[in-house]
Amino acid sequence: MAIHSTFLGSVKVSGDEAKSFARKVTHGRGTKAASVAAANGNVLVAAFAKKGVVAIKLKPAKTAPKK
Repeated sequence: MAIHSTFLGSVKVSGDEAKSFARKVTHGRGTKAASVAAANGNVLVAAFAKKGVVAIKLKPAKTAPKK
């Protein structure tokens, strides 16, 4: 196994990790959260293509109540 990277961020993986990565890319299943995020991204892309501008509203993070 070897991992080689450059200062620009490209990474080369070899050996068993490369085989495992290729298998996950080919046969892997996305999570529900990933599917929702991709759908939301497609909506943003369509809005940007139509209007040329996209607005994103941020919500404050929910914090757990103190015990």
